[in-house]
Amino acid sequence: KLPKNGDLVAIDCEFVALSTEEFKVLADGTRVVTAPPRLSLARVSCLSGDGTVFIDDYIVTPENVEDHLTRFSGLVPGDLDPKSSKHHLIPLRIAYMKLRHLVDRGCIFVGHGLNKDFRVINIFVPPENILDTVELFYLGHRKLSLAFLASYLLEEKIQGRIHDSIEDARTALKLYQKYETFRDQGILQEKLHEIFEQGQRRNYK
Repeated sequence: KLPKNGDLVAIDCEFVALSTEEFKVLADGTRVVTAPPRLSLARVSCLSGDGTVFIDDYIVTPENVEDHLTRFSGLVPGDLDPKSSKHHLIPLRIAYMKLRHLVDRGCIFVGHGLNKDFRVINIFVPPENILDTVELFYLGHRKLSLAFLASYLLEEKIQGRIHDSIEDARTALKLYQKYETFRDQGILQEKLHEIFEQGQRRNYK
């Protein structure tokens, strides 16, 4: 059963690099990026508001993957190869159409760093349909990592050795639920200040 208009969808995306970052070094030793890495969607996971996974797709690309960005994506060589992958592989076009369908249904997307993800995927989601925990837990000092927020607010350790998009999506959903609780109790601003104070003491870890 697909989520409908107004339903929450927790989402997390992982990417691979089809080309690496290009840069030049100036005479004074300064490193200047001349071309950013070209990223491609490699995995997308979606959970319903109750935490049930209903999409977990790996995306096959006809282009050569220059870097799987394993430290950040959790993906390793072979994951996106139809000949060796143990995962459910689909073309990028189908993955895009699935997400487009959820957008068109009026779903509310919950995640961490969604604006960047949607920009890379090149899909427009109305701002009012995005609940980004990067922005919800932002006070103007610095943007907090998912791992720190999970550690402090949920007392959960995530993103240990590698990232997992299902775990990250579920964590973002739990954090949004915490945010709602703080807001409903009238203690949101107090909690935001507390989070940043503790973050400074713990070096945001």
